[in-house]
Amino acid sequence: MPFKNQVTNKELLIKREGPFRWGKNQETVKNKLKPSLNKELDEMIESGLIKFFQKPGGSRKEWIISVQAMEKWFGEK
Repeated sequence: MPFKNQVTNKELLIKREGPFRWGKNQETVKNKLKPSLNKELDEMIESGLIKFFQKPGGSRKEWIISVQAMEKWFGEK
């Protein structure tokens, strides 16, 4: 049984790779990962387009972004 929010069968990118491949500023993608600036973030996490890991008790999130999420935000590359 897959884990909840597991990204499966999608090409995955680390947070720094997406901006590089799409020719975007890293801050632009970083802002897409802020709930206050992206109202659809929870839905994208729930659907498996993006996911994160946060160490218990930690404040920093490590993000994994699918190609599909980047295409949704910025169009096909």
